[in-house]
Amino acid sequence: MGYLISLCIPTNGVQEWIFPVLDSIFAQNVENSLFEVVVVDNGNNEQFFREMTEYCKGHDNMLYEKTDAPLFLSEIEVYKRAKGEFIKFINHRTLLKQGTLMEYISFIRKYQSSRPIVYFANGSLKLEKEICKYGSFDEYVRNLSIRSSWSTGMGFWREDFEKVLKDAVFNELFPHTNILFGERKRETYIIDNRQLLDEMPEGGIPKGKYDVFYAFAVEYPAILCDLLRSGDISTDTFLSLKKAALEFVMEQYYAYVLRKRKCSYDLSTFEQSIRVFYSEREANACLHKLILKYAKKKLCGKIGGKK
Repeated sequence: MGYLISLCIPTNGVQEWIFPVLDSIFAQNVENSLFEVVVVDNGNNEQFFREMTEYCKGHDNMLYEKTDAPLFLSEIEVYKRAKGEFIKFINHRTLLKQGTLMEYISFIRKYQSSRPIVYFANGSLKLEKEICKYGSFDEYVRNLSIRSSWSTGMGFWREDFEKVLKDAVFNELFPHTNILFGERKRETYIIDNRQLLDEMPEGGIPKGKYDVFYAFAVEYPAILCDLLRSGDISTDTFLSLKKAALEFVMEQYYAYVLRKRKCSYDLSTFEQSIRVFYSEREANACLHKLILKYAKKKLCGKIGGKK
């Protein structure tokens, strides 16, 4: 009998993040026969490799391997190595709260027969209930909003992944969307919005080196456009998510271009990228709204400080 769940962690070799995450998993007091931890590493940190190899020796339900897969495609490599009935993505800087692993296992046991599609939003969405069920793919995608662009909430049945794996060409920036959007005719879609994970602060460590403006102003809206063209999401859903993507892009522009906050992202393509799906008027209106919002927050902070 195989594992019930595989906790899958792609990493690029940051010791400060992944070892506390691993400790939080193995401190869950769950029987080892129920779960496995799979880590793939596309970094070049030899010390990290040695420490991870040593860490694995203490856990017979853990696998660690190197991979040459570039950037986010390492996510697919970690899924390929999973043997559990259910696969859960774990970000290499998100700690499991005590009891979280048993919550995942309880979910699997509850839905082993019906096998709904699920996304674990970790409290990041404003929803009516902590656990929301939807009867259509369109409604599910609309309520996920911009969160559908993040891998962190991914959890899925291994058989669904194997179906996608047969003939998929994975998107290099958002490879998880091949899986997340793979089943469009399922009877039930679930967003589990309980906060089950704690994200560690970056601590000055670079998060990524990809072209953030191209990713979210071009590639992500293009994925949504394909869903619209195939008739799997409505025009209203497409426009709602397109707007959410613009708001995210302009947040990054405000923070890293205008405010010049330090980051490791490639910021060179804003002018070209923003023009693909958005008009100059849309972008300027969104930026103006952002500037007013932050100015209001700053003013409120000053007023609060005088009391």
